[in-house]
Amino acid sequence: MLKMSVFGFLFLVSNVLADPASDLVECLDRGEELNACTEKTFENFRPTMDTGVPELDLPPLDPMSIDQIEFTFWNVTAEFSNTKLRGFKNFNLKYSKVDKQKRTWSVGISLPKMSTAGSYQLFGTIPPNLDLGHSTGDERLEGKAVDFTIEMKLGTRSGSKILVTDFNLKLDLDDINLELECLFPKNGKCCPRKFLKSCNAFLTKVVLRFINKDGKQFIEEFQPEISRKAGLILKDYLNKAIANLDANYMIDL
Repeated sequence: MLKMSVFGFLFLVSNVLADPASDLVECLDRGEELNACTEKTFENFRPTMDTGVPELDLPPLDPMSIDQIEFTFWNVTAEFSNTKLRGFKNFNLKYSKVDKQKRTWSVGISLPKMSTAGSYQLFGTIPPNLDLGHSTGDERLEGKAVDFTIEMKLGTRSGSKILVTDFNLKLDLDDINLELECLFPKNGKCCPRKFLKSCNAFLTKVVLRFINKDGKQFIEEFQPEISRKAGLILKDYLNKAIANLDANYMIDL
């Protein structure tokens, strides 16, 4: 009984740590279509998204860590740092399409929910003329029904292995709920006993209501920057995951 348990555990570990490139080749060798096999490749990432795979130098993707996100909205400069993105493990894969002749790979993914947590700095004014001063603290953001559209260009690396040369990620985030702690500090300090540790609870509620309900510009400026940073991480992840895949399986040489 013990031997069977140990064998089962080792079998499970060997499958989790399997080389994604080898899995893709085995799928194709069974006569399955390329698109279907790439869909299985993405599904095979799911079990290790929260742990990563150190043996393949693959970092965790849930949460995904982003050092710095900077953008402007209205007359406000925003800096989010040490941001953790959560929700990728619950992804729904809508499609995965490879065009070998054009050397492109298109992927559509949706998340039921995505959340972020980290630190922020804000300074500037929002309409009509509300001065935020210089606020800094912890931030939390939650978005529902998040869609990712990924367009990749493929090429080769040394040894005629596949390489993702260009990775364009577009994030569609419509409904958000943003919380910012310590808005409107007093003498550079938060007010821990007040709403979200703000020293002006009323103005904090006004600002967050404006951003969450009417802040289309916030979303429009936030989406490209977080898409760019997340795209760099995902491109690196994918290139490491399929580093051993011969390019001829994905593109015409």
